[in-house]
Amino acid sequence: MKIRGVFPDLLATLGRASSPEAGFARALRQLVTLCGATAGGLHFVPGRGAPLLITGGTRHGSALDGWLRARIGEAAGRRMRLRPVDAPPPGWRGRPPVLLRAALGEHAAPLGQFLLLGGREPGGLRADRIPSGFPRELGLAMEQIWRLHQRTLRLEVINEVTALMATTLPLERIYQRVAEAVGRLIRFDALGLTLLDRERREVRVLDVAARTTLSEVYDLRTPLGDTLTEWVADHRATRRVDDVSDPTVPPVGRELLSRRGFRSAILAPLFSEGEVIGTLNAKRLEPRAFTDGDVEILMDVAHPLASAIEHSRLHAEIVQRAEELAALNRTGQLITARLDLGSLLETISRSVTSLVGSTGCGIGLLNADRTAIDHVAAHGFQAAEWRTLSMPVGEGIIGSAAASGKAIRLDDLHADPRAARREVDEKEGIRSMLTVPLQAAGEIIGVISAFSTTPGFFTARHQTLLESFADQAGIAIQNARFFEESQRRARETQALYEAGRAVNQSLEVGETIRLILNQAREVLGVQSCGLFSLDAATGELALAASLDLEPATARIRVRVGEGITGLAVKERRPVQSSDLDHDPRHHVRYRQLPAGSGLRSMLAAPLVVGDEAIGALTVLRGDVHHFTADEESLVSAFADQAAMALEHARLFSSVRGYSEQLEAMVAARTRELDEQKRFVEVVLETLPLGLFVLDGELRVVSANREGTGLLPFAAGERILFPDLVPPAKAGGVRAFLESVLTARAVRQMEDE
Repeated sequence: MKIRGVFPDLLATLGRASSPEAGFARALRQLVTLCGATAGGLHFVPGRGAPLLITGGTRHGSALDGWLRARIGEAAGRRMRLRPVDAPPPGWRGRPPVLLRAALGEHAAPLGQFLLLGGREPGGLRADRIPSGFPRELGLAMEQIWRLHQRTLRLEVINEVTALMATTLPLERIYQRVAEAVGRLIRFDALGLTLLDRERREVRVLDVAARTTLSEVYDLRTPLGDTLTEWVADHRATRRVDDVSDPTVPPVGRELLSRRGFRSAILAPLFSEGEVIGTLNAKRLEPRAFTDGDVEILMDVAHPLASAIEHSRLHAEIVQRAEELAALNRTGQLITARLDLGSLLETISRSVTSLVGSTGCGIGLLNADRTAIDHVAAHGFQAAEWRTLSMPVGEGIIGSAAASGKAIRLDDLHADPRAARREVDEKEGIRSMLTVPLQAAGEIIGVISAFSTTPGFFTARHQTLLESFADQAGIAIQNARFFEESQRRARETQALYEAGRAVNQSLEVGETIRLILNQAREVLGVQSCGLFSLDAATGELALAASLDLEPATARIRVRVGEGITGLAVKERRPVQSSDLDHDPRHHVRYRQLPAGSGLRSMLAAPLVVGDEAIGALTVLRGDVHHFTADEESLVSAFADQAAMALEHARLFSSVRGYSEQLEAMVAARTRELDEQKRFVEVVLETLPLGLFVLDGELRVVSANREGTGLLPFAAGERILFPDLVPPAKAGGVRAFLESVLTARAVRQMEDE
């Protein structure tokens, strides 16, 4: 019996299945049963798609299943044929086997074949049970079902990719989903993306999925020029490469494909807001492996993929921006809470590394005369040079940013001619750098430099973020400077007050000078202080006091006008040397410091009294240092206090000497008067005359022996002299004595 009447049922079976493969398998099982066969196989080749090989009537993996799969690929004739089997399948029992084989679809372009295995007649497999046109109709029906399925699958894939626009998946996960979806429609050995960076004229080449072992997995950046991506971006069209040997393939694009053995490829443009942002790429190891249908499919997928990429990128940027603003706020609070400049700078350098993800960060501030950028903090550096780096304004990347007041972003430091200290960069492995000016009150005060060992690490987003951070950092640094300046001024004022009080209250010059030197060392942060006094007789300066200089220094004599100290005394102004080891004024002949002292910089201020310099106050540091005008003023103030102390000591010494001289003169005069008094007393006592000593009121103070005999009165009684004479003569005596006192002249009076 022929199966013409059941053919519609077979077609219905093909259409009702969940997938073409399931429908083909069910139709094959029905065909095996209707034709009286034992088992069968179906080989269907959908265009350039992957062939389908299906067996029925046997268990998968069995000997019979393997036997059928081995023969399904043999060539089929133009007509359906039934032939005996020379080598039966393993374990075959029953009548001798026969094999029926027929091509599917049109003879000119067969879509595959089917074969049936069964026993010979009677009751076995017979060719006349199958109409002659059945294989053709079955093949066309299968092709129709397959195409319908592909169209449905294509819509499903596009819908899946479009749905990714509404998700918040990371880009890596989106790429994986797209690869899985495209893999259901197109055969590829590798699927990837290229993403354009128009600002840098670069393209990022990224592998998403591979169905073969690749010699190299790409996630790299390369210049845009002479790439297939550049061709797609310029022509705004899909590019299919049937063979990389095609001379029209750009050389860089050919090299990127052939390096891993790819012979054919499709690049579909990814459009966003009318601009090509990249390409979706499918690649095969065989030449001419893609069809026009594959190109259409990849183009259909590329459109929603581009939107999904942009949506994910925008979402990631929003989330990232929110995180950056939060981090910027936290960092801003952290740095504005600190007023100690040293710890603030260290916090800023660490915060930059955390904020932008750089390998390290350095902070440079303009020096006092605004001619150079001196590094004051560094984080993430290995070499010591960066921590002490000083760059003239206008030179190198850092100096250029300070001079222009604009940020500089470098993708490859090796290729930029402005890089000045390449040996330092090489030690650190620095490849990319972002340098942003620090400003306060509209004035450049320094720069922040973030660096990375990865080329092209910094983006415009990093630059915007660091510029925002630098605005806060500049204000914080300036506030810390103001606070530090106020603290320094307070310490200086207190130190000068203590020195002045010591000068005014203490007469011990050694103690006063030591206090002044201690205050100067503490406030200025220097390693040593000393005081030199001038010997007017020899015209030489000698060390009079020191906190910590070696005893040998006390023997040093410096002539006025020689060396740093001698010049300060001669010119009566502060004189400094920022580097004693290379200062010709600090000659060996009048070197004030012994070799190996470790002191490198020096400032000397004269001790001036009136118009004369009487010595000098010196401060010394262990590093190369240029003393600022404020430091010079402060040392001069301490020098004035020291000069005042020395002058007070000199005046006190002079007064004390004069006082001692007066005391000696008074003592000598007193001794002389005592001797004269004793002489007078001896003479008076031996005179044969009465002698009375009267005070201004004419009372008797004392009298000799003759006097008390003539005019007796009680000893110790201060009686008026006129009362000792007779009353008749008392008035005349009184008048006489009063006239003597008034005239202050010697007079005499006689009366009996």
